[in-house]
Amino acid sequence: MTELEAVQYKCPACGAGLKFDAEKQDFICEYCDSVFKEEDFFKKDETLKNHSPETEEKREELENALLYSCPSCGAQIVTDETTAATTCYYCSNPVVLSGRLSGELKPDFIIPFKIDKKGAINKFKELCGKKKFLPKNFISDSRLEEIKGVYFPYWYIDCDANGSLNATSRQIKSWIVGDLKYTETTVMGHFRQGRMKVLNMPEAALKSKDRDLMKYVCPFNSADFVPFSMSYLSGYFAEKRDVESSDIYQHAANDIKAFSAEKLKSTINYAGVNVKNSQINLGEFTWKYNLLPVWVLNYKHNGKNYIYALNGQTGSVYGEMPVCKKKLGGLFAAVAAASTVLLTLAEVIF
Repeated sequence: MTELEAVQYKCPACGAGLKFDAEKQDFICEYCDSVFKEEDFFKKDETLKNHSPETEEKREELENALLYSCPSCGAQIVTDETTAATTCYYCSNPVVLSGRLSGELKPDFIIPFKIDKKGAINKFKELCGKKKFLPKNFISDSRLEEIKGVYFPYWYIDCDANGSLNATSRQIKSWIVGDLKYTETTVMGHFRQGRMKVLNMPEAALKSKDRDLMKYVCPFNSADFVPFSMSYLSGYFAEKRDVESSDIYQHAANDIKAFSAEKLKSTINYAGVNVKNSQINLGEFTWKYNLLPVWVLNYKHNGKNYIYALNGQTGSVYGEMPVCKKKLGGLFAAVAAASTVLLTLAEVIF
């Protein structure tokens, strides 16, 4: 089955598909070299200059998208309404229509990709260059072309926190006088109390299969948030959330309490600090639903799936690499041979 574009916007000049360019932060047409801003989609269309029912219907059509759900692994991918089929970037299986990215499922903000496909591939090559036991031809051009830009869903949380902390610190000092060694142990008690505002605490909005990936490509720089628009998905994939704020409230509260307690502890400038107890109270949560950019490469080796992920804004990486047992076996053989020679020499010498 032929893979189709995840989301496609038409070039107002020639009608070809537009793509969001991570380097230029604009929308480019690779056929006529035209460059557009996101707001140009509406400026170029004369029918969108009034507020007629037809106008609102067309605007809503641009802002909504269809979701396709993979029957094999469950991944959900955003496409436009004209896409009949695509492939799953996790398992390469066909996917089928399941719903729309609109209403309460519409994100609040998005961070557009800052690293383009070429940059993501170069980062992957750089990582592979540090691995000495990769299978032969692992970083082939055909494999690298399979890398996909995916927007992953996150909840971002703001809240006020206030609390207190009791801790002790233990410092040990030793010295020698003549034949005697003296040891002095100083134990001090510490109390800290404070208020803080927690902003943009991230929590993955997908279930367990992606949570490690989504955790380790963080953090993202919230300064690059822009209001969500479907146009930023042009040329990329996206997943909708399958975790609601109510599902992770307690988990998020525990994370924020631990973060707040650690901040209080960090104000104790002594060695050997041991927290005895802490009490953190949280205010009301403000939730924001955001899409964040990640480059994903999925590959199989000896029947096992491997996933490599690159933060599409900052460049931080996550993933695991397969090991060529033949190369590793060669290393062990070389080490064993060297050990045998050393033992033989040892026997001759002694």
